[in-house]
Amino acid sequence: MKVVIASTGEHLDSQASPVFGRCSHLIVVDVVDGNFENIKAIPNSGINAGGGAGIQTARLVGNEKAEVVISGSVGPNAFEVLKQLEIKAYKMVPGTVEENLTLLSQDKLEELTFPARDNGMGRGGAQRGGR
Repeated sequence: MKVVIASTGEHLDSQASPVFGRCSHLIVVDVVDGNFENIKAIPNSGINAGGGAGIQTARLVGNEKAEVVISGSVGPNAFEVLKQLEIKAYKMVPGTVEENLTLLSQDKLEELTFPARDNGMGRGGAQRGGR
């Protein structure tokens, strides 16, 4: 299965990212019988987006034809895009990209069945209110 994991870096030994839309990199991996193949790192262009970072990142995941994404949380707009693309989301655990991929292959990660609560930071919310 093709998996994309939100990461803080470019390698399997990088830490998995607790954020989705503004993670620094997306690591794309084919998980085949517990082995990790065709590994590539994609810089996340959504990291500096003024708004819509989650949606932009979800589209990057879709462009990779991923079946699964792993992240700490996924906001409501990005979650909806992933849902429309029929991409399952799983909650990462603190640790490396490789550790999280291993847990996924062992069916030990929790599936995210609802988005992270909107904290007002999505949809350009950080710029609301003029404060």
